Formats: sequence, structure tokens, C-alpha cells
Amino acid sequence: MRNWIGLALLMGLTACDQTQAPSTAIPPPSFWRVEIVEDSGGQTGAVEVCANPEIFAAFSRAEPRIAGQPCEPYGKPATDTPTDYTGRCEANGQRYGLYVSTKGDRASDFTVRFALQPLQADIGTVVQARRYHRLGACPAGWKAGDQAKIGGGPASNLLAPKVQPAR
Repeated sequence: MRNWIGLALLMGLTACDQTQAPSTAIPPPSFWRVEIVEDSGGQTGAVEVCANPEIFAAFSRAEPRIAGQPCEPYGKPATDTPTDYTGRCEANGQRYGLYVSTKGDRASDFTVRFALQPLQADIGTVVQARRYHRLGACPAGWKAGDQAKIGGGPASNLLAPKVQPAR
């Protein structure tokens, strides 16, 4: 249940006649430190990520998996604002309430708190907070999706297809 997976910028170009035209250029990725923060304020883990706009968008989007199964939305439509998301989902025949709140400056330093509450059984609530801090441009040799432990080189890539082991 603790596996959260879990990431649109618009740009304009000014032409010579000063009219706005949409850009097809993709913004360069940026380098972020992601810390898992306990309710007490302590840090339990951290990674560095080279995030393109797609990955950055997922920073504040919760897509929980329960026992390896995605928790699919059900019931009334979720409430979704720039700072809060409240909805319900179902996985393996169980229903859950999902709450996500975002606080801080999304351009540079913000915290996202996820809570997943079982609605049918008292098996405990999963709560996790993640703090995102922008460090600047991605280092040389890093590409969008690369992630590593703090201070290390790229160890894996979030955008690389997952290869299932042969059975």
C-alpha cells in the first residue's frame, strides 16, 4: 500500500510582429530533491530526480496501488483543485478514500501529503508526505527520468519501460 506512483507548462514565442504563437519546444528538465517526511517532521528517505513536465506533474498526483493492483476511481467525481484532491478508489474489492494536499511554492519548494483510508475495514490509514525542492538544471549526464540517492549518479530511470522477469 505504500507504493505511490507515482508526475503542463505552456510557453509562448513572440514573433517579429509581436503576436503570440504557441511553442512546440519542450521546457528543459529540472533537478529536484524529493524527501519522504514523517508526520513528526523527520526525514525517512530522499532521492534526486531529473524531472521533465510529465514527471513534475506527477509529483502532486496520487495513483496508489494496493497489493500491486491500481486503485481505480469509483463513485462520485473527485474534488480536484490546484491544492487539494479528494476522491474514492477501489482495488481488490476494497474501497478507499484518497486525500492529497499540496502546500508551498510549486515552482521551487512544496510539500504533498497523501492519505489513503480504507472505507470498509479497519486496516489502518496510509499517510505519507513528500517534500519537493528544486535544485536547478539537471547535472551533466542526467536525462529526464533519471533518479538516484542524494549525491549519486543516475541509478534508474522513471521513464524506462519496466521489464518483467521471465517465468
